[in-house]
Amino acid sequence: ETEELDVCVEVDVETRVEVEADPPGGSSCFAEDTYELTIDVVSTSPPTDPPTNPSPSDSPSEMPSSPIERCNVNVGVTCTPSGESGDCGSIIVSRTRCEQRPLAMVFKYNGGTCDQSDNIQPQTLFSCFDFFGGPPTTPGETSFILVTDIKGGSIVYHQGPVAVGDRYLVADQSFLVDANMNITIYRNGITIGENLLQTLVYHSSCSQNLFLKDRFGASQLVVFVNEKQGQVTCFFNATYTISLENSFNNLGSSSANLTSLLGNIEVGNLNIP
Repeated sequence: ETEELDVCVEVDVETRVEVEADPPGGSSCFAEDTYELTIDVVSTSPPTDPPTNPSPSDSPSEMPSSPIERCNVNVGVTCTPSGESGDCGSIIVSRTRCEQRPLAMVFKYNGGTCDQSDNIQPQTLFSCFDFFGGPPTTPGETSFILVTDIKGGSIVYHQGPVAVGDRYLVADQSFLVDANMNITIYRNGITIGENLLQTLVYHSSCSQNLFLKDRFGASQLVVFVNEKQGQVTCFFNATYTISLENSFNNLGSSSANLTSLLGNIEVGNLNIP
């Protein structure tokens, strides 16, 4: 099973598998395994490289059976970055500096007020203002986000509804982005003062301090693309491998059949049947 993981936010990702074996002539037995991946993110003192910390565990268990017939089942879970040979814990959470004007950027809409901003752009380049309590923080709640240049909105990089927790693309076809951008968040698509929740200006050309994972009010930079660095992203595809070992011992008889899989594979907040 493959799942995309975000290494730009602090999160504990737990993958848990439970199995049950039911041999033809013996008692049922159970096993489970959990793969835990902890991602620690530090505030902006770029660049720093805190590693992720894997913590696989193996906890097989066996139900009592008759002295003659014994059932043994074991399950293991491993996590590997897709296309690589190392463990998911080998991924380095780096705060990469943007070194050339981007062709495109992707922001994650976290919601929330200007107070959560985390970047080192000076006040002459970054400013942020909240209205009516600021944007929502409830996952899934939708706001209308408008991203333009600061010259009056002649270039529109994004406009449309975005749910808290989702990402939105900032781009102008194949053109390089402007030196400065305005992000304005409204309660809905009626872009009038009564619906205004947050507006901010930041420096987007990368000639000044701009880093992956920087937070500008309710939005966080999670991807940027330029010709020099290519695509720099917070995300990697993690492949979860589940291994099962099931044996049945009755004076040398053949293996028992695996009859049921208990529960779901839990990948972060996602349940995979």
